[in-house]
Amino acid sequence: MTVNVVLPIPVDRAYTYRLPDAMADAAQLGARVLVPLRNRHLTGVIVEEGPPADTLDFAVKDVVDVLDDVPACTNELLDLTKWIADYYVCTWGEALKAALPSGTTVESQRELRRTDAEPGDWANHSVGRRILDDLAERPGTTLSAMRKRLGPAVPLALVRRMAADGVLDVDTTLSDDQVTAKTATHLRFAPAFQRKDAPAELIEQLRGEKQQAVIRALAGFREAGTPEPRQADVVEHTDAAYSTIRSLVDKGMIEKVEKEVLRSPLDDLPAPDPPPNHDLLPAQQDALDAVTTSVDAHNYGTFLLHGITGSGKTEVYIRALKAVREQGRTGIILVPEIALTPQTVQRFRSHFGDRIAVLHSQMNRGERYDAWRRLRTGDAPIAVGPRSAVLAPLENLGLIVVDEEHESSYKQFDPAPRYHARDVAVMRAHRNDAVCILGSATPSLESTMNARWGKYERLALPERVPDADGEAAALPEVTVLDLTLQRKKHQLDGALADPLRDAIRTRAERGEQTILLQNRRGYAPVLECEDCGWAPECGACSVTLTLHRDGGRGRLHCHYCGHTTGTPQQCPDCGGHDISQIGTGTQRVEEELASVAPDATVLRMDRDTTSRKGGHHRILQQFRQGADVLLGTQMIAKGLDFGQVTLVGVVDADVGLLFPDFRAEERTFQLLTQVAGRAGRADLPGEVILQTRNPDHPAIRHATAHDHEGFVEDELPTRRQFNYPPFGHVATVEFRGPKEQRVERLAETWTDQLRRDAGPVTVMGPEPAFIQRVKKQHRFRTLLRVQGGSAHPLQTALRRTREAYGTPPNGYHVAIDVDAMGVL
Repeated sequence: MTVNVVLPIPVDRAYTYRLPDAMADAAQLGARVLVPLRNRHLTGVIVEEGPPADTLDFAVKDVVDVLDDVPACTNELLDLTKWIADYYVCTWGEALKAALPSGTTVESQRELRRTDAEPGDWANHSVGRRILDDLAERPGTTLSAMRKRLGPAVPLALVRRMAADGVLDVDTTLSDDQVTAKTATHLRFAPAFQRKDAPAELIEQLRGEKQQAVIRALAGFREAGTPEPRQADVVEHTDAAYSTIRSLVDKGMIEKVEKEVLRSPLDDLPAPDPPPNHDLLPAQQDALDAVTTSVDAHNYGTFLLHGITGSGKTEVYIRALKAVREQGRTGIILVPEIALTPQTVQRFRSHFGDRIAVLHSQMNRGERYDAWRRLRTGDAPIAVGPRSAVLAPLENLGLIVVDEEHESSYKQFDPAPRYHARDVAVMRAHRNDAVCILGSATPSLESTMNARWGKYERLALPERVPDADGEAAALPEVTVLDLTLQRKKHQLDGALADPLRDAIRTRAERGEQTILLQNRRGYAPVLECEDCGWAPECGACSVTLTLHRDGGRGRLHCHYCGHTTGTPQQCPDCGGHDISQIGTGTQRVEEELASVAPDATVLRMDRDTTSRKGGHHRILQQFRQGADVLLGTQMIAKGLDFGQVTLVGVVDADVGLLFPDFRAEERTFQLLTQVAGRAGRADLPGEVILQTRNPDHPAIRHATAHDHEGFVEDELPTRRQFNYPPFGHVATVEFRGPKEQRVERLAETWTDQLRRDAGPVTVMGPEPAFIQRVKKQHRFRTLLRVQGGSAHPLQTALRRTREAYGTPPNGYHVAIDVDAMGVL
């Protein structure tokens, strides 16, 4: 018997292997297997039964091992990942890799070691010398680790030549980096001593005080309802040594039992508040009725839940999920930001208990693996998390919710598959006769038009949920501060104009809270010499360095590759000492707030303060406990619900409008509308103060009026004129590599082939990317655009070109992004 196996590599085919008879029972569709490929071993997934071995014209290799008792991928996930690969023009193996948790693969690795031989000519070889120097610092390393340090230009062929010359050794070994279940040792009385009077009998037989203390402790735990306590708890309770416990085990008095310990980020959360008990508004009830009609009939349906901020969309999600769970079906709740995950989890835990599994990138590998297994076995029938949770291994799926469906964070950028979780959610619901709810106060233009065209059913929530006294909270009043006029009136000294300063100070004095948005992190985006115009740039990326200050002079950071360096005291070009700090980041605003409201507690929430595990939750918990100001980047604009927030300030509303991208206006409108909706969500009225130099820009004008329909009608003509979504599909192809001329030739060759295969597709480029170099990789881009509702012509052209060109040279990359979120 043979099986076809898909491997997690950028090769668009399955490989056929013979299955030894001893493995036949375990080798089911979707199971992970360890297989040989050329001179290495990889973990792949069985996707179908293969052809008879005697019909093949090549020598069939054997499967080395079957790694699953229960297949890692359900048949439904196999089909879904195949669709993802076809739609987003990647390989099936890349799509399957996205559906499996990290740490579930076994593969071979090449270990390198320096020998005692003289380097000879390799001492003068540019790459060979670097390899030898690296091995001198790290005597034992792997080829993959070396490539991370030295870059991709360390070809295997060169390493083999050096090994043939005897200057280094190369060994191929298996790297079993699999995550396994975590266990803890528990203790219990041996079967012969489980009678109630047995502990007293055992104590009489023992002379050692510590051994007697362990027996008493075990008896006490049993009386308290824990017959098998953790060994660590017994040791802590008695201060006994582990050797004491081993002695009791050797005497046959007690036994050790290994029990699995689930690793979950929910352990760090407090118990959820009891669920509120209130009636739905008529609009909420109408929306729920429409959804549950499809749920009850097991009919597919996608619903665009368009509700203003604070209108109770989450309550509709919860009640829809209850209807699904009553049928024994499962559900997925997607949120756009990790920051929203704890808040969302707590809302759902209050209704569904701990039968929820969380999936997000800040979880460690063990936590992700345990969550994935709970979902796969059905122990947790509800998945909550950002983008990747759409691929949760749930069976009998009944509901997928995409909260804040307009958010660009639902689009995967690197690596492939570059899927959009919203669109995958719609397709997955369709394939399972399930319901998909897309919720937003500012729906994307694509979803808005899909509702108008009848692909989705639009459900409206036009008013906010009433407060405890039954009064409906009004949308906040918005004041626009024209920074040009503020400066002329001498009311702008720093980043905050006087009216915004006064409002922040007033809220702090009244014990109310403020949310302040500045969508740039760091202290100052640019340093510039006032004498010659020099600005420090990253040596690996074509961007200026951002000044970060956490005390002292601060350091310069690259926000693309992570490089840091000290701040210059004088210009290296002209020697001048007048170096200006241009622009404003969150740290600079934080510093200014210290003088505006010196007694106020200010929390800063950006990538710098949330990089550690639990950072989002810690900051939001502090704000919930009464901190005065929450200052942050766009992560604070989405879905946060704090009743004491009566002021939202936008430091610079123009930041998003600076990018020459067709979605810039839409993103700006959505961000401003969303952050404005954080104010006045309870019984206290809200106010929004928005600072801008472009008060008449349509995105800003419509955001201040909370006017989604007005923005849509203003934006659609431009999209229609250029066949941009929703009136067409776009894709980008990015070419990357270490040498600019070779990248440009690769881009030109690929794009010439694209034009030959284009058909109705418009092909533009290649051109240098907006940021031409990132991490020492030069970048060129080609843009594809096709009119109409189908991306098929565009996908066909890309697929044919990829097949015609083949694999790019070693160290060079071609990245295809179908339905790209931007063209930069």
